[in-house]
Amino acid sequence: MDKVIDIEERIPSMRERRRKKTNKKFLLIIAIFIIALLLLLYFQSSFSKIGEIDVKGAHLHDADYYIEKSGISSGIGYWSFTTSMVKDKITSVDGVKEVSVSRSLLRDIEISVTEWKTVAYIENKGEYSLLLENGDIFSSKQINANIPILSHVDDASIRKKITSQLLKMDDEVLPIISEIIYTGSEVDQDTITVYMDDGYEVHAIIQTFASNMEFYPEITSQLEGLEKGIIDMEVGTFFSPFSEVYGDEEAEEGEGDEVGEEVE
Repeated sequence: MDKVIDIEERIPSMRERRRKKTNKKFLLIIAIFIIALLLLLYFQSSFSKIGEIDVKGAHLHDADYYIEKSGISSGIGYWSFTTSMVKDKITSVDGVKEVSVSRSLLRDIEISVTEWKTVAYIENKGEYSLLLENGDIFSSKQINANIPILSHVDDASIRKKITSQLLKMDDEVLPIISEIIYTGSEVDQDTITVYMDDGYEVHAIIQTFASNMEFYPEITSQLEGLEKGIIDMEVGTFFSPFSEVYGDEEAEEGEGDEVGEEVE
């Protein structure tokens, strides 16, 4: 025989369940209200505003320029923009290769900029611009003593060839290259004359410039004590003192017995 449960016996447990369910709803409402209140207070306070903007890697432009181009500034809403939006704006700036933008936990923004490497100065009618590794010419007043000056290089394809060679250049040799003058002609389009900080003049072919200049320190060490002169690397490697090539007025003091000698 089935047991008959009196409805009166179930009423207290039903009431208890109903009470617990009501309490849970009430607590949920209170929690939502508190969270909404805290968010409202947060967005009305200075804690929701950008504190400092730190720019790293700025050389071609100063940090303030990048901040201006980013479209953000200290004091605006910390969540009023996306990092991808800022990244796109700065990436479009001349000279910029890559950008990363990140938020810190303390209201600050960090912008890390990777600029195209500067490989040389471009001289044009006494005015100097920067030649970047991507081939772009960048107008700037920055001074870098460790890059050479390129002269008479008006052709973009020639600039590209020389840039490629400079990027391959030995770190020991590149800083002592003072000037590279393009001397190519219709007959021989890839010749250059290079002036070095240590007083030598180098004649070279663009395509083999970097590989041949790896031996420059060794070559000059063999020429110590001799008159400065021209190191010809176009075909083989030959040395001729300035007194033989330009006459005594252009020669530095020193011995001149090794005229036209091939350097081993």
